Amino acid sequence: MFLRDAELGLLRGWLTLSGQSPQVVRVSGEPGVGKSHLLRRLVRSARRDGWTVAAGRIPRGGGTRPLEVVVDALDDVLARADGSLFEQLGAAATGRLAAVFPSLHGPQAADGTAHAMTGGMADGAAGHYGLLRALRAAVAQLASGRGLLLVLDDAHRACALTTDFIEYLVRCPPRAPVLTVFAHRAVPADRHLTALAYEAPNLHHLRLAPLSDDRMRALLPAGPGPVAVAVALRDAGGVPGLLGGAGAGGPSCGTGGGAGAGGAGGGVYGVLEVATGVPPSAAAARGLDLHCLSSLGWRTACAAAVVGDSFLPSVVAATAQLPESDVLCALDALHAESLVVPDAHGRRFRFVRPAVRARIHHASGAGWRHAARLRAVAALRAAGETLALAAHLVDCDALTADDAGVLAQAARETLWRQPARAARALARAGAVLGDPVEPALWRAEALVLAGQPGAAERLYAATWHRLPAAADATAADAVLWRVRGLRGLGRYAQAGALLDAPPRGMEAGDGGRGVRAERLALAVEMAQLGVSAGAGTVERAVRAVSEDVEAGPGLAVTALLGAAHALGGATAAARDAADRVDRALGAGAAGADAGAGPAGGTPGGAAEGAHWVDRLEACRWLGETELRLGMPGRAAPRFERGLRAALFLGHGHAIAPLALGLARTRREYGDQDAAQFPGELAAAVSAGHGNSWMLSFANGIAEEKKGRSSGRPANSPLAAASARETEIAHLVSAGYTNQRIAAHLGISTKTVETHMSRIFKKLGVNSRAEVAHAVGRSGTGPGAP
Repeated sequence: MFLRDAELGLLRGWLTLSGQSPQVVRVSGEPGVGKSHLLRRLVRSARRDGWTVAAGRIPRGGGTRPLEVVVDALDDVLARADGSLFEQLGAAATGRLAAVFPSLHGPQAADGTAHAMTGGMADGAAGHYGLLRALRAAVAQLASGRGLLLVLDDAHRACALTTDFIEYLVRCPPRAPVLTVFAHRAVPADRHLTALAYEAPNLHHLRLAPLSDDRMRALLPAGPGPVAVAVALRDAGGVPGLLGGAGAGGPSCGTGGGAGAGGAGGGVYGVLEVATGVPPSAAAARGLDLHCLSSLGWRTACAAAVVGDSFLPSVVAATAQLPESDVLCALDALHAESLVVPDAHGRRFRFVRPAVRARIHHASGAGWRHAARLRAVAALRAAGETLALAAHLVDCDALTADDAGVLAQAARETLWRQPARAARALARAGAVLGDPVEPALWRAEALVLAGQPGAAERLYAATWHRLPAAADATAADAVLWRVRGLRGLGRYAQAGALLDAPPRGMEAGDGGRGVRAERLALAVEMAQLGVSAGAGTVERAVRAVSEDVEAGPGLAVTALLGAAHALGGATAAARDAADRVDRALGAGAAGADAGAGPAGGTPGGAAEGAHWVDRLEACRWLGETELRLGMPGRAAPRFERGLRAALFLGHGHAIAPLALGLARTRREYGDQDAAQFPGELAAAVSAGHGNSWMLSFANGIAEEKKGRSSGRPANSPLAAASARETEIAHLVSAGYTNQRIAAHLGISTKTVETHMSRIFKKLGVNSRAEVAHAVGRSGTGPGAP
């Protein structure tokens, strides 16, 4: 797949325009976004069209002489030029160029211009201006044929003289067909480039934005499972150079199994696990060029990567065994390369993306890294950086009782932002502290959150007899999270039995509200998946929860009630609940704040955890409500944001239902191609959990595209119809009314009407009878059930 075709088209357009008047294009973007790749494609295209091409870049070790990138671009071209070019330039201009270009230190410069060889760049302002005029004249002469494409890559490392030359070409363009393209990283520290006259009519700015997930997926090799792909796309953030683990030993396809290091066994890890402690090797971006760093910059970057985000310069200095003044100088250089950024107060720094930190961490020497981590642990302990310290303690060889206490407390505080690591931390702490019941229950909760319900249920089963020894709040949470784990496993009967016999006191207060909400969630989920729950189960659960909603228990329960109303056909009540949740979520919608910013903050405890879970559940149930109400356009962003937040936080338990909802929504749009990947993701997670009910539902969506492509002739009247439209057309041919189709497919009558209008348009018909006739001529698919 060719990347950046649209951007290449823009550049080629400016190349054509430069045949009439010279143009300058500035290409900017973050490291790894594809600037150099795009320039290489432009160079190949221009050469095929007969343009003279001069392309250069700053050496990886950094520029060591004036106009380094210009020399790299033009020196070979000037070396191949015949004597007529220098005759046109004249002796003075040639002499000035000879002071800069090594290829002109030979016969071309042996004409009496020795002053330029020795001091042509030291003539003060006049010499400076004379050199710029000579460079422009050389560019004009090289463009005298078909035209010249001058490409200057890595311009953010260029000297001030290079920037002056680019600005001179903008203000005083050569009278020749010349396109100058310079690329640089988008960094605030780039003081020279920001001084250019960007308002000039012949200067264009092309910003390379991150790619969409669909385009990024096309870059990954065949083989990795959907969970590995989803996590790799999250870590890369649309930057091709940051694609890492899915193609090289990334997370497993399923999310069952134990809590392996960094999620290797669990399949999903939170972004905080990439930003702190020992990052998963799967998160290390392998396409990021780091050879541009000096030895001091590289050592500082490696030390900062060992410490983790966000970091204090003093801690990095102790880890790197460098003076803090040197570390601060190196951080300036890393900032100029757009690798690190300061926080709002400038006291701390963090990597621009957690995947950049993981890349540098794993690129450092293993032996040096081992010793550096010991120094980092000591420095973090001395600085009182408890959460960062705990992220390292989880992988330390031996723990003291004090370390185990720190680890358990930090795991509890960060359980909602890095559940897979929290589960490992609580297991290590429990082994040292004698496995007290509350940390064991927290660990089981973390396993459910991380999408490892099988491991969580085994731990719950082994610990349940000790539940009376836990505090009431911990015991109540344990019941609710065990039920959620059982739902993830598809063990609905066992989950219902647990809710029917909750521990002491749970039927009152917040515990009772939680039990009633879980009963409703269980009933709605079973109804959606076609699992028999008994007549009137949903209705009874709705009545029990309705009073709680009036008391304002939270967004998720209100959205859940809306989904139950929509399922039961109470459209007005469903719309009212959806509107209330939508207003509460605000313009940003649920999940947007969950994924905002890097994971370098200081997460709170149970209160923040309730917030994240409430938001994710609200995303799911609000999306379900709107989908049932025939509003897939409103439902899709709910599922998308919820899924993005679940991946960001490492909440594997929420991935399957959110991905399944997104797949169903896209299918309702008639976009089966877009529905395939979330359907495959939901199927992979469900398979890892052993949830045969959800797996069957998800597989039906993921496989629908294959059935379409193999089961319908290309010349069929239904060839242009989506899978859902084809299904509805067959039901129409069997005599189903719109209301009966809606009941049969579990969608709203309005959605059926929307599909019918599309079917009429695609088939070019005006009646249901004509639809039935077209279905008969298509000769495809089974009849209506």
